Amino acid sequence: MRSAFIILAALVIISCHNSKSPVVKNTKSNKSQNTWLLNNVSDSILKFKNGQKFNTGLFDVKYIGSLTNGNKAPFLIFSGRDCNECDENISIYIHSPSNGRLNVDNGKNRFQYPGTEKDFEGDTVLYKARAFYGHVLPGINGVVWYQQELMTNKTWASSTFLVNLNTCSEVDTLLKGTDKLKSTLKLLEQGSCKEIKGINYSSEP
Repeated sequence: MRSAFIILAALVIISCHNSKSPVVKNTKSNKSQNTWLLNNVSDSILKFKNGQKFNTGLFDVKYIGSLTNGNKAPFLIFSGRDCNECDENISIYIHSPSNGRLNVDNGKNRFQYPGTEKDFEGDTVLYKARAFYGHVLPGINGVVWYQQELMTNKTWASSTFLVNLNTCSEVDTLLKGTDKLKSTLKLLEQGSCKEIKGINYSSEP
């Protein structure tokens, strides 16, 4: 699959404490997060009403949302591509300015955009996914993809890709099946998470 998940050949798991523990919410950290309200997007730069700026280093940038990160700058969720006027697809990026510069060189740190991907040489659907961010599963804040991929034998493989942001860093996990979707949809109905609106696009040449 020409997805961003294949680019992440090895799952990187970096945490500063038990990843199963829920995010500790307090008045001080919430107040800090609330100051990171988007003002506008100028070329590759996200500008916030608190005067902070973050240069994504990307083209065609669009802001999606943010998630709390303790007392640090929040995890920003945005989309873009790392080349201008090229055949590269728009991808999702997740990054906290507290972690410094976002490395986008050679397709690093890309996550596939939800929606429907078709073969650029035809009309065959190769990939379908829904993605959500926020409180996406019981006890877990992060971003989750429920996806289906067309295999070479013409069968569909279902999987769940979770970026757990409960800790001070990202913990990425790929699971078989999409049975947890019902739990996420219940949290969506409760307003605990939001869905990233999918798009239709072609595979990269």
